[in-house]
Amino acid sequence: MTFIRRLALDFAYTSVGLPLALVSFSLLVALFAASVGTAAVFVGIPLLALTLLLARGFADIERVRLEQLTDTASPRPRYAGAPEGSGWFRRVLAPIRQGQSWLDLLYAIVNLPIAIITFVLPIVWWAMTLGGLTYWYWGRFIPRGDGRDIVVETIMGADTALNRTVFNTIVGVAALLTLYPVQRGSAALQASFAETLLVRLAVIQGRTGIERPES
Repeated sequence: MTFIRRLALDFAYTSVGLPLALVSFSLLVALFAASVGTAAVFVGIPLLALTLLLARGFADIERVRLEQLTDTASPRPRYAGAPEGSGWFRRVLAPIRQGQSWLDLLYAIVNLPIAIITFVLPIVWWAMTLGGLTYWYWGRFIPRGDGRDIVVETIMGADTALNRTVFNTIVGVAALLTLYPVQRGSAALQASFAETLLVRLAVIQGRTGIERPES
């Protein structure tokens, strides 16, 4: 895999990760809270099953994203359906009795802070890289007034246009040189967490397969 393709895949993975995490967290937490709150009147049980099925769907999306990131197949845990001939209530309970269903839900909840970190950190580095390396052009259009750049003045000795350009260019070069490990590390952190909860535990326990759960 080329350097540019690796960087592009990592950037796409972390960039999409936060919006997806926000949607899954907001939806699943709200549904889970509603299912717990209505469990006493029985409505909560089917609602909990629906919540876990939606969590499974988001988990499947993440497994596809892992495959795209790593260029390797990501085994899908085997979700067993209710036995043939089971009544509707036992079919409703099937997702609730699956341990992996709860791991899927746990992932959607815990993943949000990780997704925030792995989204924000690379974006900051990209901004420093692009902003610093192009400051020589856009910096002249910033209205200065009587204000001074204390950081530039402290480090460079004086707040002049040349010193600002030199300082920001140095920042851009430093960010460029460290951009790949920051972007790679962010993608690896998020992917490692997803793989642990959504794939690895099922592989260890031998609960993977290509079969789809029975309806």
